Order: sequence, then structure tokens, then C-alpha cells
Amino acid sequence: MVPRARLARLREAAIRSRLTVVSAPAGYGKSTLVAEWNDLDPRATGWVHLDRGDNDPVVLLFDIARALERLGPPPDRIRDELARERPRIDQMVLPLLGAELDDRGPFVLVLDDAHAVTAEKSLAILAFLADRVPDGSQLLLVTRGEPGVPLGRVRASGDLVEVGSADLALDAQETQAVAAGNGLDLPEDAAEALRERTEGWAAAVVLAALSLRGREDAGERAAALSGDQQDIADYLLEEVLKSQPEELATFLLATSILERMTAPLCNAVLLIDNAADSLEALVRSNAFVIPLDDGREWFRYHHLFGDLLRAELKRRHPQLVREYLVRAAGWCEVHGRPDEAFAYAHESGDLAQAGRIALANRAGFTQRGQSQTLQLWLDRCTDDQIASDPQLAIAALWALGYQGDEARARRYIAAAEQGPLDLESADGSSSLRSALAYARTAVAPDGITQMLRDAEYVYASETVGTRWHLGGARVIGMAYVLMGRPQEAMMPLREALTGEQPRAGRVLPLAYLALAARDQGNRRDAHRWAAQAAQVVAEEHLEETMFNAVACTAAAFTSLDRGDHTSAESRLEEVRLLRPLISASRWLDADLALRCADVSFDLGNRTGAAEFAQIAGDALHGYPDAGALPTRLQRTLERIRLGRDYELTTAELRLIHFLPTHLSLQEIADHLYLSRPTVKTHIASIYRKLGVDGRSQAVELINLLGLGSMKVMVTDRASG
Repeated sequence: MVPRARLARLREAAIRSRLTVVSAPAGYGKSTLVAEWNDLDPRATGWVHLDRGDNDPVVLLFDIARALERLGPPPDRIRDELARERPRIDQMVLPLLGAELDDRGPFVLVLDDAHAVTAEKSLAILAFLADRVPDGSQLLLVTRGEPGVPLGRVRASGDLVEVGSADLALDAQETQAVAAGNGLDLPEDAAEALRERTEGWAAAVVLAALSLRGREDAGERAAALSGDQQDIADYLLEEVLKSQPEELATFLLATSILERMTAPLCNAVLLIDNAADSLEALVRSNAFVIPLDDGREWFRYHHLFGDLLRAELKRRHPQLVREYLVRAAGWCEVHGRPDEAFAYAHESGDLAQAGRIALANRAGFTQRGQSQTLQLWLDRCTDDQIASDPQLAIAALWALGYQGDEARARRYIAAAEQGPLDLESADGSSSLRSALAYARTAVAPDGITQMLRDAEYVYASETVGTRWHLGGARVIGMAYVLMGRPQEAMMPLREALTGEQPRAGRVLPLAYLALAARDQGNRRDAHRWAAQAAQVVAEEHLEETMFNAVACTAAAFTSLDRGDHTSAESRLEEVRLLRPLISASRWLDADLALRCADVSFDLGNRTGAAEFAQIAGDALHGYPDAGALPTRLQRTLERIRLGRDYELTTAELRLIHFLPTHLSLQEIADHLYLSRPTVKTHIASIYRKLGVDGRSQAVELINLLGLGSMKVMVTDRASG
């Protein structure tokens, strides 16, 4: 849309910059301008058409990786990392991306529709690109408004060129040239009048040309346009549609509901078989159609034109809008485009279809590290919409469970329970009843006994060896641990490690095997299973997930037993940082907090122990049927109180749980990395404060008062 003279002036200013931002409302020719720039630029160009889905950082990085293929060899290492479960974006992908940018020759990377990206993590990736574009290359952001990327530093360096709507607005001569390029010859006075009426808005000039070309009174009609920009656009669109053959006008209106279109999808929406001919005719006529790939298989309308067409469709044929959307959703669901399928299903009001799509893709998104995508889908829905469909509610329950939003999770459980549940479940489990029971175990709002019953139902309902059956076994084992029955937990937790399942699914049974073994006094197995859980966390990059909170709790006991107090404190701090991810599961929050309180106390950190005990108390407040957790809380609080009453120091509290063991003073000193005389001095102080004459009396009182660990498991370090 932008004439060559204007193109040259703008390009001259921008070509030497590392970052150029082209910002203007829809219809000002931003993408066309950049495309024409790139036609004249000898540098290789990679183009990314951003959309709402790019607010998931994994999706955004995949799109950038695809664009990089245009700039050189495929970025295989980036793709491999992104294809892993829970890719390490900060630790691996961004450093690899920076290296790829440095290794490419001079290039231009275009991020079109950058205004679609609003999520913090995705904006951070765009900011990373803006900072890392090497000299001689260029990043072009095309946006309808201010990009969410901080530009202050680049602006101050002089490496930023900004092109706005004032730069893109046409003057009279350019208006005349654009009209002529679209088949409408206007005299100078008519072109000036059209420019004045449209305020140099290129889209309106093109619409005018398409609607008026071939008419003898075109100049007079162009000069007579009146109203604001929207009124003019609405009028001109109606004139454009009138000038089209009926079949093509129908095609334009029907396909306006599509964010992007390909011939088979258009065929499905209109129930025709010649959509390819219509698309080709639109491309030839320059009717606001943009190809999205080199093979010219996928297209989209210019945003303004699409918006105008959708409004016109709703005005003329409101009864057809839902029908077209349902057909589009069905085609996209079948053809592996779940993001668009969900959007069309939701917009159509078919929440059952939306729920089916969400639940079917929930686990896959989680495994691929795209949990944000599911949340983006759910953000389209109101709470009432989510609660209206069991599958949508179950999918939302999982998403909210990861976020720690207990109140909404409880609401969706209650809503799903009211729906028809003896139906096939989209996630592959035997029924919606089983799918809901499994999801409900994560929050367990009715207590540990009901959690066990739900898990037993899932275990009995699902095919042996499937991930749902193994998940039921895992929760059964965890429930037994929470009930204070660790011996009964061992068999189901071991079974949960069998069969085929994502490796991340091994963390919880391994960590709870470690905790159950410790509850039984089996230090060797506790250490072994805790180490295996930590290994899976490291290999699967689960450091920022709730799985790591459980693994770190088990590992903290291992560090404590081995006398590595620095490591134990580090593990406790990790659990603190990960608490928001587990707070919706109050039983898990309380269990881990109580165990961390024990570790803190045995490290001699009474303040830390009290803080963890407070967390457990808050989690258990009002929580029904909490198994053995309330008793454990009271025992922990009593230990803290008695330790404070006897005025034991931090060093003495670290030492006290070694007294009930068979270890000699030298062996205790070795465990604590202290000298034997220091240990002897601390022990003498402990005897004095407890009012005892020797070790046997001290051990008797320690056991009576509960000052030591719940199970003291200290042997020499070589045995662990």
C-alpha cells in the first residue's frame, strides 16, 4: 500500500538500526510496508506471525526456531530442547538462541502482530531478542500499539527507529498512486478529497478503489465520502461486497470467522469443494489476503478487513455465525489444530466441544511444558462457562491445582460432580467419573479418607498398567503415608513405578517411598529413593514444579542424616520457594511443612521449625479428616516448645538427636564436622540444661519429651 517514494524514505532511516518498531492501528499498511522493505533487502528474512498462542513461551520459541530456518541451518539443538518434557528455557533455550543469532550472517527477523504477546515470560523472550540482535542484523516489531518490550536502553543507544501512523498516513499524491494500483484512476482534486476524508488511512483508500473502480462517477463518490473512519470503512465494505459475484461475497463473509484459512478448512466451513479457486481469486485481486507460508497454503485477511467482514456477517446472517464456527472447530480438532479448535468451539458457545478439546490436550500440554497454553484457553472462559461442562471443569481443575487456586478448584469440583459422569472421557480414562475422581485427589477437599476412596475407585476402574491406573496406585500409597500407615504404602507406591508413563510421573512415588521408608526407620532405602527422585527432577528439568518440592523434602532428610547442614538448609529454602505450587493441595502443603519443620528443628533452627509448623497449622485449619497430620502437628509444636523451654542452643539442638544412637562422641563429631572436644562441651551443656547425670538419662528424657527426630536413623556415613 505504501508507494515507493515513501517506502524509500522510511527504509533509509530504518535499515541501519538493530531494532525497528512499526506501530499503527489496523489498516495502515504496516505488514505490507515491512514486506516491501524486505523485498529490497539483500539480508535473509525470517518472519513470525504472532498470535495469542505465543503467550505460551514454548509456542513462541518454536515459532522463532521455525523462522530461524530461513536464516541458516535448522536450529536443531533448540528444537530438541523444546521437544523435551518441560524444556529449560532460561538455562538452555535462551543461551542457545543467543548463540544461533550470533552465528547467523546478517539477517532480518520480523515479529508481526507483536501486540498479541502480553504474557510476562513471552515478553521477556522478545526483550531478549531485542538485546541480542547482533550488529548488521535487524529485529522488526510490527504492532498495533506500544510493544510490551522495554525500549528505553535501545532507544538511548540510537539503535531504535520507530515508525508510526503519522509516517504511514498517505498524502494526496500517494493516495492517487495507491488508488491507481488497485484499479481506480482519480484526478488530483478527487485524490486530495479522498485523502482528507480518510485521513490518509491506506485501508480505506484500497476499499474505495475496490468498490468504485469501473464507475464513471468514481471521483465524485470518493470525494463525497463522509463520517469517521469506521463509518467510511463500513460503507466501503458494503460497496466492495456488492461488486463481487455472489459466490465470492458469500465466501468472504463465511471465512471471516477464521483466524487463518486454508482451502480444505474453507471447504469444511462452507460445505463446498472449490475454496482453492476463491482464495486464488482473492489473492489475484489484492482483496486484503495475506499468504502465511511460502507454499501459499495458509492465508489470513488483513486484520481490518477481517474485522469488517465479521461485523457484516453478524449483521446480515447472525444465525450462520455459530454454524460456521462449529464446522471450523470440528475441522481443526480432527486435523491437529487444537488451539484454533478450542477458540472456535468456545466462540460458538459449544462448551461441551471446548471441554472435550481441553481435557484431551491437558496432559500433553503439561508433558511438553506448555501448561500456559491450557491456561490461555481457560482465560477465554468465564467461571460460569467452565462450571457448565464437566470436561471443561476437570481440565480447569488440573490447571488451577498447579496454580494453587484452591477456592476456584473446589468450585469446579462441585460443578463437575453435578454433570453426567458415566460417559467416555476425552483424556482416555475409562469415564468422566474416573477422570474427576483422579483430578479430585490432587485437591482432596473432603479429606484423606475420601482421597483414598477416590484413588481406589480410579485404581479399580482403569486398565492395569495405564497411567490412570498407576496414578491411582500412587495416590493410594500417599494417602496411607498421610494416615500414618507407611508400611501399607510401600506396595502401591512401588506399583506406581511400573508400566509406561512419563518419567516425571516417577517423582512423587519415589519421593513418598523415601518418606515412608524414613517413617519406618529404614534410612538406607530412604536415601536411595530420595536420590532417585532428585535424579528424575534434574534429568526432566522439573526444578520449578511441585514435584521438586516433594523431592527436596525427601532430600533434606538425607542431607541432615549425612551431616550436610548447608545442603539441608538449601533444600528447605527450595521448598519454601515452591510452596505456591502446592498450596491448593492442603494435605500436601501440611505434610511437607511438618517434615521441613522436623528438619529445621534437628538443624537447631527453632525459628525455621516454627515457621514451617505455622504453615502446616494454616493448611490444616478447617481441613476435614486430615489423617495423622494433626497429631504430627501437635508433636512438632511440642518439640519446639520444649526445646525453647530448656533453652537449648542451635548447636545443641543439632546434636541432641544423635544421643539416642550407638555413635561414639568421635563418630558424632565426624557427622557434624566438629572436633571431639567441642561435641563433649555441647553434650555437657545439654546434660546440665536437662538436669540429667549422663547419656542414658538424657536419652530417656529425650524420648519422653520428643526432643529427637520422630525416627532417629543415624549410622556411620559409609552405610548411607
